[in-house]
Amino acid sequence: MDTETDLFVQAFWVKCRDVIRPELDEAVDALRHAGHEANISTLEFSHDEKTAPESAPTLTLTIHTSGTDDTRVLRYRGDVAAREIEVMASNCKTARYDLSAVTNAGVKNDIKLCFGSLLK
Repeated sequence: MDTETDLFVQAFWVKCRDVIRPELDEAVDALRHAGHEANISTLEFSHDEKTAPESAPTLTLTIHTSGTDDTRVLRYRGDVAAREIEVMASNCKTARYDLSAVTNAGVKNDIKLCFGSLLK
C-alpha cells in the first residue's frame, strides 16, 4: 500500500474510534432501549481490490425495527481514491466530507436525521 493510502486508512479508523463510534454506541443503546435490534459492524480496507467500492474501510450501523421487516443502515465509508468520507443512510441523501469535517455533533445530526423517529 502506498504511503498516502495507508495514512488515509489510518486516519479514517482514528476518526471512527474517536468521533463516530462513540456516537453510534450511544445510538445503539437508545435504539435497543426503544425495542429495536441495532448492531455495528466494520469492514477493513482491501488494497488488492482498491478500485471496488466494497473494498473501502467502512463502519456501519444496522437497525432492524421492532415489529416490522424494516431494516435501516447508516454507513461511514472511507473513499480511499477521493480521500473523503462518505456518509450513506437509508432514506437519506449521501454526503461526502473531508475527514477533518466529521465531528461528534455532525454524527449526532446524521443519527437524528435518519433514525430519530425510531427513538420516540
